[in-house]
Amino acid sequence: MKAYLIDVAAETVTEVPYNGDYQTMYPLLKCSTFTTATPRGLKGRDTIFVDDEGLLTLTSASKFFLFEGYPQPLVGNGLVMGCNAAGESTSPKTPLEYVKSKVKFLTLEQARAIAS
Repeated sequence: MKAYLIDVAAETVTEVPYNGDYQTMYPLLKCSTFTTATPRGLKGRDTIFVDDEGLLTLTSASKFFLFEGYPQPLVGNGLVMGCNAAGESTSPKTPLEYVKSKVKFLTLEQARAIAS
């Protein structure tokens, strides 16, 4: 299985292997708890997993990304995955190039300007 990692430090979106175990998301997202964001434009049941506490741990070095079709910037890394009817993780149906074209990386100041 695969997933797409939105890496805010490297400002890249890459395909990564994913074994379906949610515990392996934590090191990729660099967090201890996660939530989901589902922007318009993703295919099927694809969604983006992000740090649920990212806004609680902001620093001046925090990085964000904006996904076209989602109303607000998201802090930290993101992981795009699909889901089947039973709720189990699957490879995303959305093409990697499409995801890359919709992601814009932001600094804290840029994210604040958009959110205000």
